[in-house]
Amino acid sequence: MLTCLHVRNIALIEEITLEFHPHLNIFTGETGAGKSMLIDSIQFAIGNRTSKQIIRKGEQCAYVRLTFEDEKGFGISYLEGEGYPYTGTTIELERILYISGRTVYKINGVTCTRQAVKELAALLIDVHGQHEPQSLLDVSTHIEMLDSFGDESFHTLKEEYKIQYMHLVEVKAELEHISTDDRKKLQLQDMLEFQINEIAACNLKVDEEENLKSQYDILSHAEKILMQCQKAYDALEASEGHQVGALELVGRATQHIQDVSNINEELSSLHTRLLAAEAEVQDITYQMRRFVDQIEYSPELLQEIQTRLDTIYRLKQKYGSSIAEILSYQASCQKELEELLGSTENKEKLEKEVDRLEQALGQLSSKLTTKRNDIARTIEVQINEHLHDLQMPHAEFKVAIEPISSFNRNGQDSVEFLIRTNLGEDMHGLAKIASGGEISRVMLAIKTVLVLGDTIETVIFDEIDTGISGLAAQKVGEKLAVISRMRQVICITHLPQIAAMGDQNYLIEKTVVDNHTKTHLTTIDQEVLQKELCRLMGGLITESTLNSAKELKETANTYKQGIV
Repeated sequence: MLTCLHVRNIALIEEITLEFHPHLNIFTGETGAGKSMLIDSIQFAIGNRTSKQIIRKGEQCAYVRLTFEDEKGFGISYLEGEGYPYTGTTIELERILYISGRTVYKINGVTCTRQAVKELAALLIDVHGQHEPQSLLDVSTHIEMLDSFGDESFHTLKEEYKIQYMHLVEVKAELEHISTDDRKKLQLQDMLEFQINEIAACNLKVDEEENLKSQYDILSHAEKILMQCQKAYDALEASEGHQVGALELVGRATQHIQDVSNINEELSSLHTRLLAAEAEVQDITYQMRRFVDQIEYSPELLQEIQTRLDTIYRLKQKYGSSIAEILSYQASCQKELEELLGSTENKEKLEKEVDRLEQALGQLSSKLTTKRNDIARTIEVQINEHLHDLQMPHAEFKVAIEPISSFNRNGQDSVEFLIRTNLGEDMHGLAKIASGGEISRVMLAIKTVLVLGDTIETVIFDEIDTGISGLAAQKVGEKLAVISRMRQVICITHLPQIAAMGDQNYLIEKTVVDNHTKTHLTTIDQEVLQKELCRLMGGLITESTLNSAKELKETANTYKQGIV
């Protein structure tokens, strides 16, 4: 259960710390005093999305800490599974929102993700907001609401159904992807085969283009290369017209230095270098001759190379910026063609898989329908009992479950909550309930059945009393008191009958200090509570209203003492 709430810089709240009673906690206050800030603070702490506007004006950040005692151990089990530290049964959730927009979440002092906080909070606290009754009017929410009453076996079955359903969605999407019309498939097949064959016919090699360009450059300048290389060779090697070549001259210089190379280190070094130079010149001379001998000018070969380069250029314009890219494109076309040629066989397999999944889903959805009908009959009895307790003696609540032809994420059922509030009327949808008080009581009856069948220890009702008064309000208060004996209840109300049922009451007030508005939440004693009940009953505090308030509180106490 929630034992403590600490809030700092949330809207008009500067800083408060509240400790909660284990049973029924009632919050009251003037309209506009900031009662919703209490719920906003709790919603803020458990990971609900909000904006920076929630930060108190002039402050740099907003902060909320919730402290729970997890007596049932569901939250502790979560902490153990996720590796968070804990001491005893205490769990603390913290959130800080900075003016920059950055948010920090913590579990027991350890920084965590928003998702972790939401998952843990879902095991500890359930918040029913003041606008939630309106969700009853949306028929699309009814099936999920009905399913929330299911036991573990039902939810296991539904999860199994959802897994199979998502598989069906994936298979159908794949089937639709490959089921293009025959003309398009043939056109695509022809195009792929043409491109594959065109590339294959050229027998490309990855380094071919660079080698061809090198050959082309040599052949297209063959005459000039031969002339200049011959001159260079003649300068290196003695030939006709050159009595002495560079190679011979270097050799002579080497021999001359050799005779004195042992005199000192410098001469020895020069001799070594000359030997190296002679060897280098000799190698260059050999390579020059070999290169010249290999050059054979051929106009036919030059034209052949040019044609080949033109072919490669044309393929590059169509299929890629390099031979490697062209070959990669050919491989992808081959793969796509194989998939296309195999699509007929694959399509048959997928169609068989769709049939298999639909049969399996049909069986699972049939089981879901059976279980939903069982759940519906059970909760109809319980909800009707609560409606009668809530001063709707002739009301009859019914769950209508109708089959639908197609599968969806919930099975093959459409669900709608129906009601008859008066004798002699026909059953009709909840949207036709004209009274806000009636819809609030229907919601409370549904939530009572849901809460009492749940394991969550703390339940918050935000203005569940909208549109009711008199004896109906008294019955709502009694219903909350009953729930609070099995669950911790936190309730915001504006009705004295409900406020009187509180095991601990809190007053929300708004004050102005130094031109700054602040909201205060304080625990109130019996004397202050009597005055607050007077205000709720009419506003004037007189001896008569104080007596009425005292009597109302005594009646509430007597009722609570009789709760088993």
